[in-house]
Amino acid sequence: MAKEVIVREAAGEAVAAAAEAHADRVSEAFKDRFQEYAPKKQPVPDMGVVLTMLAGALRASAAELVEKSEAHDAELSDDAAPREARDAATAELVQTMVRIRATTETVYGRAGLKALGIDGRTPTDSKAIHEHARKLVKQLQDPELKLPRPQDGVKVDTDVWLAKVGKPLPVLAQALKDVAREEREAEITGNAKTRAMDAFDEMFGVVATFTSSMLDLIGEDDLAARIKPSARRRGVTVEGEEAAGSEGEQEGAGAAAAGAEAAAAPSGAAGAAAAPKKGNG
Repeated sequence: MAKEVIVREAAGEAVAAAAEAHADRVSEAFKDRFQEYAPKKQPVPDMGVVLTMLAGALRASAAELVEKSEAHDAELSDDAAPREARDAATAELVQTMVRIRATTETVYGRAGLKALGIDGRTPTDSKAIHEHARKLVKQLQDPELKLPRPQDGVKVDTDVWLAKVGKPLPVLAQALKDVAREEREAEITGNAKTRAMDAFDEMFGVVATFTSSMLDLIGEDDLAARIKPSARRRGVTVEGEEAAGSEGEQEGAGAAAAGAEAAAAPSGAAGAAAAPKKGNG
């Protein structure tokens, strides 16, 4: 579970526990101090009951956040298999296309590459290599395809090429669909987690502020100060904001590193396909 959720769950429990532990004292202290100001024939509100209700609401909000976070984590863990299938099929297809290109150039020259539509560089991105290979298959299956005269004594069976490309091509097509589906599902669970976190942060601010004020009323100044909501970070107390800050910085650094790494490499199995790139035209 994400650190940002763990920190919020702990902060919520600290506030809820403090509210429940001091509910009776708050009830009596509030009545003693303010009952003379109550409207005639109106009972003094029981602030202890209010604190207990708020503690329950905060725990429920925290539980909802944990549930949505775990669902998002579970969804992300499902992404590994489709991505691995995509990367493996991409690497195989890139290698196959590089070999076909090299053979075509040797046997038919640049004119042969142009006739087959593979005169450019062989792409390594998953979507790009899928489209590149699909176009080659279409060209090879075209009855009107005319290749240049081959080198003397050389004969190429293009059906072999079709068979080699035809093996990883449908696997990659399905993997791309699976990855896209997983990304959509992860977006849905991620949005649900974000909404749950926003709801918790709002609830936490209300409950922590009220509880802190009630603790001030009964002279629990130190505890009131510790559970007061942080002005710098949502969803945590003043006491917990330092720990939340360091964890947030670690997460931010990790996300930045991951983003930089992702930006440096094409999608799919570009890294795995980089080896056969030599002679790629």
